[in-house]
Amino acid sequence: MIAVNEAQILSWMAALWLPFARVSGVMLTAPLFSASYVPMQVKIVLSVVICMVLMPLLPAPPAVNLLSLGGMLLLANELLLGLCIGFIVQLVFDAIVLAGQLIANGMGLGFAMMLDPQRGVQVPVLSQYLLIICMLLFVALDGHLNLLSLLARSFDIWPSGGRTVGPQSLNTVLLWGSELFSGAIRVALPAIIALLVVQVAVGVISRAAPTLNLFAVGFPLAMLMGYLIVDQLIPNLLPVLTTLLERALTQLSVFLGG
Repeated sequence: MIAVNEAQILSWMAALWLPFARVSGVMLTAPLFSASYVPMQVKIVLSVVICMVLMPLLPAPPAVNLLSLGGMLLLANELLLGLCIGFIVQLVFDAIVLAGQLIANGMGLGFAMMLDPQRGVQVPVLSQYLLIICMLLFVALDGHLNLLSLLARSFDIWPSGGRTVGPQSLNTVLLWGSELFSGAIRVALPAIIALLVVQVAVGVISRAAPTLNLFAVGFPLAMLMGYLIVDQLIPNLLPVLTTLLERALTQLSVFLGG
């Protein structure tokens, strides 16, 4: 007869639930996995499968009663850690969406909105177009596999229940939020400058010919130039996305302390 005591049961529960909380946090915020078109049941099953695969490789967690206050705080800490990991990578794609909004506003397509299935909110059509291309590039670059690999290595760098997410770690995540704006400017700056030149040229023409209908000429011209600029922008998305993802992985290393 196998004797099972309370300490062993608590250890088994901690070995499953603490990693599950971290993996679930990543599934809720990471690109591709957190998309609204992925059913919640699929996210839960995927989190359980990842935990079952990682369990034999993980260090032994602390034996703690998960129903106690300390156990609940450990679960909240692991969930927050997973949310931060996914959020850092997700900001790369938020920068792409913001770049699309800047370009769309410059070319007069800011009013053309559609539902983003990734987040479930309204975004410009151009932002959705750029986001789909970047998401396909992300999968083609095995970014989703690298993210899961980093998640697995995070348990070696930051064992479950070993440390807490303190102010310094959260400050690292907040500072990374500036990448949302710098990355968007990096993607959209060539298009913004070109569209600004078009607007200046239209303004000069309207001053030279006051009877010219500014909206009848400037709006189609800006839209046409915008399409040409986007056509030239697409081949440059791969190096920009690769650079942003590399910086995100570096920031994750700083956040995890590895």
